[in-house]
Formats: sequence, C-alpha cells, structure tokens
Amino acid sequence: MAETDTTDTITPEELEARIDEQLGVEYDSPITTVIRRDPAEFLVYALGVAFFIYHLWYAASFPVAENQHVIIHLGFALCFWASIQLLRADRDALRGKLLTAGYSMYFVAVIVPTYYLFNNYQQLLFGAGAYSNEQVMMGALAIVLLLIALWSVSRLIFVVVTLGLLYSYFGAFLPGVLSHGGLSLQRIITMSTIEFEGVYGRLTMVAATWVVIFVMLASMVEKYGGMSQLIKGVTQITTRHKRVKVGHVAVLASMVFGSINGATTANAATTGSFTIPLMKENGYPPRLAGALEAVASCGGQVLPPVMGTSVFIMAELIDPSYTDIIIRATAPAVLFFAVVIISIELYVSRSGTDEDKMPSVETTSSMPRRVYKVLSNYEYIGMFIVLMYWLVYIQADPLLSGYYSIFTLMGLRLVRTLQTSITGDKESLRQLRRYARESIEGFRRAAEAAISITIMVAALGIIVRAFIVTGFAQNLSRVLITIAAGNVILMVIVAAIASILFGMGMPTVAAYLLVALFVAPPVADVVAVDILAIHMFVFYFAIVSNITPPIAVAVVITQGIAGSGFMQTSIDALKMGTPLFILPFLFIFNESLLNPTPMLAVTVLLLAVGFLAISIAFIGFRDLSLPARGVLLGTGFAALFAQQLTVQIILVAVIIIGLSTFDPRVAARLPTR
Repeated sequence: MAETDTTDTITPEELEARIDEQLGVEYDSPITTVIRRDPAEFLVYALGVAFFIYHLWYAASFPVAENQHVIIHLGFALCFWASIQLLRADRDALRGKLLTAGYSMYFVAVIVPTYYLFNNYQQLLFGAGAYSNEQVMMGALAIVLLLIALWSVSRLIFVVVTLGLLYSYFGAFLPGVLSHGGLSLQRIITMSTIEFEGVYGRLTMVAATWVVIFVMLASMVEKYGGMSQLIKGVTQITTRHKRVKVGHVAVLASMVFGSINGATTANAATTGSFTIPLMKENGYPPRLAGALEAVASCGGQVLPPVMGTSVFIMAELIDPSYTDIIIRATAPAVLFFAVVIISIELYVSRSGTDEDKMPSVETTSSMPRRVYKVLSNYEYIGMFIVLMYWLVYIQADPLLSGYYSIFTLMGLRLVRTLQTSITGDKESLRQLRRYARESIEGFRRAAEAAISITIMVAALGIIVRAFIVTGFAQNLSRVLITIAAGNVILMVIVAAIASILFGMGMPTVAAYLLVALFVAPPVADVVAVDILAIHMFVFYFAIVSNITPPIAVAVVITQGIAGSGFMQTSIDALKMGTPLFILPFLFIFNESLLNPTPMLAVTVLLLAVGFLAISIAFIGFRDLSLPARGVLLGTGFAALFAQQLTVQIILVAVIIIGLSTFDPRVAARLPTR
C-alpha cells in the first residue's frame, strides 16, 4: 500500500469542528435580548416554558385525570402551533397582517373547546351518549381546529384523515367490502371527540405522556450541546490507531441522533447536512454518500430506547412492557448497524480504492485519553445511567423515568456551569445566563418537537376510531387473510407489502400506528408466533418504506443534499439496507433473535456472517464472479433461516472458508501444488 498522504486523512480536531459547525449550539446573549424583539417571540417562549413545566408537574404528581391531561396537552400543542405561525408571518405585508389576525383568532378559538371539555369532563364522561347541541358543537370545533393545524404539519395525513371522515359518512354508497351503513355527522363528531376516543383517546394519551417526556429529554440534550458531544464521543471511542472510515462516522452519527429522534426525514436532513458533504469531500461517490445516510437514518428509528417514539405506542398496544420491548429490540438493531458498517467496507473494496483514496479519520491519541475525554461529559452519562436505572432495573413507568432523567441532566448541567465559571476565565454571571438561555431554548424546542407528533397522532385517532366503528379494520383483516389463504409464508409476504405501502411518505409514529392496527391483527390470526415478533415485523417494514421507491422520502432528502440521481441512490440504498428487509422475516421464522437468552450473542454472530454473505452477493467483493455470488446468496439465506444450530454453524463455517479464499492475504498462505 502506498504511503499515507496526509491530505487524505481527517484529524479528530477537523472532524469535531465539522460536527460542532452543524450540531453545536452557542448562546452568548441572554434570552431577554431575543424576546424583546417581537411580542410573538415572547409568546412562543412563554408557551414553551409553560408547556415544559406543566408536563413535569403532571409526571410528578398526576394532578388531573388522564383524559383531562390529554385535553390540556392537545390544547397546548394547538396554541403553540398558532404562536409559531404568528411568529413566521410577515406582519409588514398585507397577507401577513391577515394571517396574523387569523392565527390570533385561531389561538383564542383553541382555548374555547379546551376549557369547555376540561371543565365538563365528568358530565361528558357519564353522559351515556345523550349529548347536547352545545357539546356536539364543541367536539366539531375541536376537529376543525385540529385539521387546520394538521394541514400545516402533514398534508398526506390530512388527506388520509379527510378520506376517513368521508368514508364514515358516505359508507352506504360504497361497493363491496368498503360498504357499511354510514354514520351520521353527529355520530362522527361524538365518537371522535366527546366520547374521549379518537382525538382524545389512548393513542393521544401515549403522545401526551411517554412520548412527550422523552421528546423533552431529547430537546434538553440537544440544546445543551449534547447531540454533538455524543456523536464526537462515539467517534473518539471508535477511532483507533487504525483509521475508521468517514462512512462509519456517518453511520454512528445517524445512529445516535436517530435513536432519540422521531422522524427518519428529520434524521436524514440533520445529520446528512454534515455527513454527506464530509463523505463527498473525502472520496465517496455522491450516490453512495446519499444512500448510506438514508439507510443509517432509517436504522436510527429501530434503535432503543426510543425507536422513533414508536416503542411507546407499541407498549400501549401489546402485552410486553416498554422495558421488555427495548431489551428484546436491541440485538436486531445492533446487528443491523454492524451489517451496514460491513457494507461500507464492501463498497470501498468494490470501488477498487485503497484507504488512501477513500480516506478516514486518523488519530494518534491513546485510548485512555479518548475514553477520559468522553467520560468528561458527565451530565449526559449521568442522565443515561439514571434513565436506564429507572427503566430497566426498577422497571418504572417511562413517564417517571424521563422525569428523573430530565432533572438529573439539568442538575448536572448546572454543576458543569458552576465548575466552568470557577475554573475558567469567564465570569459566573455570564455562565449562569448561558445556562438559563440553553434551558429555555430546550423548553421551546421540546414544545416544537412535541406538537407535530401530537397533532398527527390525535388526527390519526379520528381515522382509527372511524375504521373500527365502521368495520373497515375487520373487513381489511378478512381480505388479507383471504389473500393468504391460510399460508404462513404468503401471509407474511402480503403483510410486508402492505406495511411498506402504509408506511410510504409517513412519519415513523404514523406509519407504525397504521400497520399495527390494520396489518398486524390478520398476521396474528394466521401466524402462531409471539405478538411482539409480529409488531416488530410490521414496524420494520413500515420503516423501510423510507428507502423503497417510488416514494423513498429518506432518499429524496439525502440525494438532494448529495446531488445524486434518485434512482441510482435508491438502488444503492436498497442494497445497503438489505438487512432491514430480511430481519423482519427472522422475527417470524427465527424468533431466537428477539429472545434475550445466554445464546443470543452466538445467534447474532452467526446471523452477522449470514448477512455478510448476502451483502457480498448484492454489492460484490473483489473479483467475485456472478455464480459465486449466487452461491453466497443461497448459503447466506440458508444460514439465516436454518432451524437447527448445528446446521447454522456448518453453513457459517462454509461461508467463512469460502470468503477466505478470495482474500489475497489468505490465498497467498494457502499451500499450492
């Protein structure tokens, strides 16, 4: 190998500077200088602080009934959405003035049904279906206000919900399995709102408790600069004397960010804004850089403990507890990221470049020094320890676990602030002001992140309620079972296709919610496996819709940043994302991957070799011929789905021996005649 060219390497300092440039946060001015500029800005911050404090109060003391909490939470979300729109409006132009007036009236209008439903909760709860015109009007107003905000948050879900409402009303005029008796307008309104189902149902309850507390925690981590510190920390630990590929850094960044982020698209846009240019600058083809980031962003959604916030919905819908789910979902996520990292090596090898042409991160710093640098971020480590202690060891409610984690983070961050002001050259007052600014920015960020999830879930509650009441969910289940004709293999294939279709263009939470309610039940009727395996199956396929043409929203974002072609990037993403398409079938046909037994480590290792063979078959390796790749593909699949451990070990051994013959370093040592 040629001598390393220093221009082809990235020092840790250069990489950290790039990470700080994209993800780092600096607040030198106090919050008062910001809120004085605009009354709308003050309103946004005030609501953000109130939102944060209220939810901490609820987590600590549960001062109101659950449904009343949902009413307050949704009211907060809609009011905060209106305040954000007020802030964005150009009040110097005529259109902006009209929008300002409209959003102001919207803000006031939200308070009306929120106060009414909260204040009359007991009367509505025990009304036994006898509702007054006033109560129905309040329910109708709540739906209209929700749909207005939904149009801004997700027009795709707006269309879906609107079609669901029309289906509820005009069902008597539809043919075949779509036909039902039709619901009156009053029935549609009452079942969606004042019966405390639909908009104010249990799905919105999950968003208002478990989801929001983790969104709050993630927002505080982000605004304290923890996102960049976490990514830099992972990079520092993994960077050894031998160089780590820039692509590995991109995968790790997306893994860390995606594990606490609720949307594949947000993950791809945020981490991709610095990982994709970084990869391109260092020799990665644009299509490969875009594909790698798209796949890594999808993978971040399956990584515990948050799993794109879908894990909280999952824990509400099925029997296993939240703790059980995240424990059992860890091994598949780790396996996926390991295979993606292997895929990077294969692409480098296939391109015919050596490490000097496909540069990496290089460091001469000792491992103890790098570990110490990572451990110095004690506020994030302490927060994580507290979170895991309450979630896994105590097995406490996620709401309470998040509550303690937030206070741990804020407390340790204050300690760091005081430590910096004492040991550094900056005055204490300035450091305390910065801490206050970071905290308030975190409060605002929490409200911003929570409103989109809340609005989407509340709106989807309407369609879920409608489809259950009209019988559509049951009819769809019967159709899928009929198509499968009782055949397990055909059933899971049909379910996989349906899950991808349901997930296309949808955020993670919305995609999982749809497939969990409409695809998982018929699979459970036909396939006799653990219910968690079925929900993980449909969840994974809903996620891979983000890299599946023709929609492939993650690829759309990353190829735009990379400047590559959509189809080229999609093809590379499909090849690299092969594990995401195969892993779900293992949940059904090889359940050991979801069982935390002493043999799990062995299972993961054997499956990794099987995935390696499949990845080589799709991507290529050195001068491997097409027939040889075909043999590897078949052997890899056989190793993955072998039902006996002995057979699996033999197949893995065959793969390893076969691959070693294609490594020139091994081949050179083989005896020749």
